[in-house]
Amino acid sequence: MYKFFTKKFSSINQAQIKPFKDELAVITGGTRGIGYSIAQKFAQNGARCVLIGRNKEMIEKARKYLDKNFEVDNNHLGYECDLRIPTEIEKVVINISKLQKVDYLINAAGVSHDSLVVKLKEQEVNDIIKTNLLGTIYMCSHISKLMIKARRGCIINISSVVGLHGNSGQSIYSASKAGVIGFSKSLAKEIARKNIRVNVIAPGFIETDMISMMSENVKESYKNKILMQRFGRPEEVAEAALYFAKAEYITGQVLIVDGGLTLS
Repeated sequence: MYKFFTKKFSSINQAQIKPFKDELAVITGGTRGIGYSIAQKFAQNGARCVLIGRNKEMIEKARKYLDKNFEVDNNHLGYECDLRIPTEIEKVVINISKLQKVDYLINAAGVSHDSLVVKLKEQEVNDIIKTNLLGTIYMCSHISKLMIKARRGCIINISSVVGLHGNSGQSIYSASKAGVIGFSKSLAKEIARKNIRVNVIAPGFIETDMISMMSENVKESYKNKILMQRFGRPEEVAEAALYFAKAEYITGQVLIVDGGLTLS
């Protein structure tokens, strides 16, 4: 009797260690920051990851790290793609469609050019909107077609708390992230009957390249506004993504990961 239960629990533990075994996760912005942490978390749980980014060297470095530390039946993959260019997205998705069904799409790519509205530059506006919003829309459009054929899938889009509340000097970034939220909720309504879930994570201040560019004085002023008195870590956002990936009865929701910033 005791041997039976020991064996049973052992098999359960093994399943829990690799719940995403034989599944494919496509991650934009997967070579650094939040996207890279999400890739590591999904690979750790058994998923084969497809990293999408602009820099070929960074893609290869990140991919090799995943191969070395999180072995899967087939190697993890990486594709160079400028999300501002729809035709490049189409080419990447064609390559992905030849692999296997896509179980997870995580849109984590994002850029920001902080500026007051009166000082906006057209190139910076286009860069933000095309990368953060249109890139997310086109990736969802193409990948959701593959998911519809498989009649299952999970899409997780990374927005921001400024997409909910706005922020001085980040009007265009805020607009792009608010757009991601509105788009995601609408998409969730469109494809829920196809057994595809769409959710959003809205991080606050997370220790990424964007934060590293701030002066120490600015960092401290922002920390003082956060109830937990610190910036979040990319892996904490990755945990939220992991939660959405496993939560099979949740769709169309926004999960704020901000250490209490929006409560202060």
